[in-house]
Amino acid sequence: MALKSYIYRVSFKEPKNGKTDYFFGSLSAIFTNFAPEDTGCRVTRLWNLKITEEKPYNGRKCTITKELVVRKHKQKN
Repeated sequence: MALKSYIYRVSFKEPKNGKTDYFFGSLSAIFTNFAPEDTGCRVTRLWNLKITEEKPYNGRKCTITKELVVRKHKQKN
């Protein structure tokens, strides 16, 4: 049986630190690495938008999507 969880992908329009794509386990984790000025929004706005797989955030500076991660169930020995 596979375990399902989600990550948030931040895709910047202009590279930040040489990369355009970053992955985070929560919306608030994004803002431990980037300031609201970098993303073009605050975490409270993202919470209010209720980002889903079907409804990403599309801003001037970046796009934030919620993506499914499927993991193998860990078996106990």
